[in-house]
Amino acid sequence: MAERNGEYPTQPIGSTVLVVTMEVDPEDEAEFNKWYNEQHLPERMEIPGYVSARRFKLEEGEGALKYLCIWELEDGSPLQSRMYQEQQADPTALYLRVNKTIKARTRGLYRQIFPETGAFEDRSGFHPRHQGISA
Repeated sequence: MAERNGEYPTQPIGSTVLVVTMEVDPEDEAEFNKWYNEQHLPERMEIPGYVSARRFKLEEGEGALKYLCIWELEDGSPLQSRMYQEQQADPTALYLRVNKTIKARTRGLYRQIFPETGAFEDRSGFHPRHQGISA
């Protein structure tokens, strides 16, 4: 949940993100979204080390998959946890149905490299062109 830091909203973040993209046919979207929103997100967020998750649907672009989920993690360890392995080993009937309708999927685990912690939130208006500094 976003919090306020001065006049700008902030959101808890982790130092690692798991980025997942998926493609499903329009006729399968309702069940896919039901599974993702009502089952998959709450299930994964029970695992210690998961910080937050946000889902997106593609509005425009070429070569990109329609659905994107960005999972914020403290680090990559939740994916090695006993709880994660147990969830993987015991899929629900809804997941088994939905999984057959996923036409394409990408998954990548990314470790933050800048800034070292938190997020770059400088809103000072600094830009080399505004400061008379050549790039």
